[in-house]
Amino acid sequence: MATKTLKIIAIISFLLICSIDQKGFTISTTLIIYSFVSFQELFNSGNLNDILWEGIILPILIIGTLITFYKCRGNKDKYIQLLCFIALLLSIINLTGIFNPNNYFKPSLPISFILPMVIFVISSLILIFKNFKKND
Repeated sequence: MATKTLKIIAIISFLLICSIDQKGFTISTTLIIYSFVSFQELFNSGNLNDILWEGIILPILIIGTLITFYKCRGNKDKYIQLLCFIALLLSIINLTGIFNPNNYFKPSLPISFILPMVIFVISSLILIFKNFKKND
């Protein structure tokens, strides 16, 4: 598979990972909701408690990481691509609520979480292994 195709598959599958809470929003929907609510709160109430982190900085960091992940060029940026993959995995923990004990109301994880997550991890690992193998 071409490298760009794998990158696009990884990015789209990342954005389609659903949270495991009762609402089950995708990561892309969650980022849009966080941004919308934070701008609404910022301009209506002026309260900056958690607005700055959850609504403004977090989506910008994740979108920047996705752009950096896509722009990485093979062998030259293999460590940056690995760092982006780790950062995206850590953001999945925050955005899906996987470690929140209140979300374990079902006996198993939903397929809308498992399938995109597996696709993201496998396609990203193939990219990373491909880039590290080129150097050998």
